[in-house]
Amino acid sequence: MSTSPQPYNLLLEVFYWGLQWELITKAEAVKWADDIIITTEDIPDYFFIELSMSKSVTEAKVLIKDKIGISNATIIGNVLLGLIYYKLNSNNIGLQKACEVMDRIALNDTMAGDKMGSLYQFSDELQEAFRPEHYDYLRIEILEFLSIYRDFALDNYDMWPSINDQIETLIFNITQQRIEQNETVKQAQNPINFIHQFTINNGIVYIDIGSRNSNIIKG
Repeated sequence: MSTSPQPYNLLLEVFYWGLQWELITKAEAVKWADDIIITTEDIPDYFFIELSMSKSVTEAKVLIKDKIGISNATIIGNVLLGLIYYKLNSNNIGLQKACEVMDRIALNDTMAGDKMGSLYQFSDELQEAFRPEHYDYLRIEILEFLSIYRDFALDNYDMWPSINDQIETLIFNITQQRIEQNETVKQAQNPINFIHQFTINNGIVYIDIGSRNSNIIKG
């Protein structure tokens, strides 16, 4: 492991927001720092020792923020969504907390990317849920949405960029597929318009063919 915190900037940013939004515990951040201290053969950066010995969440956040630059990159939001999936699926956080953190991610356009509307939608659905079965359905719906990010974990930091590339490609392909499906549905729902357009197009073809034949005869 590196003895400098610099290679861990993205991971530390995830720790920062996770601590800020109570998605990650101080114990998890401290364990990570402890592991680096234990496994390194060289003298580790004093940052790891300070984080390991931090006495409060506030102290840990201040240490991390002083050491990194906050990028708010889309990959940060994606990793946090992966952590929400893991913790919600294992009942380590409730539905309310999951929606709350997704809302906070959505508030940051850069971190949310193109999924901002979907993240807000779950909070709206939670506010409209009145019966236990509604909550059960919403939990399943959220887990299905978050499952695409489930490969992200705090202990596979080195794989984050490749995981993120795969996810972005998958999302793009799904989006394109939905666009094509929507176009097919629109055509099926508007047969008169489709036939009208077909007739116009064929009329243009007939006119063009007729013009060509006339010119050939005249020639």
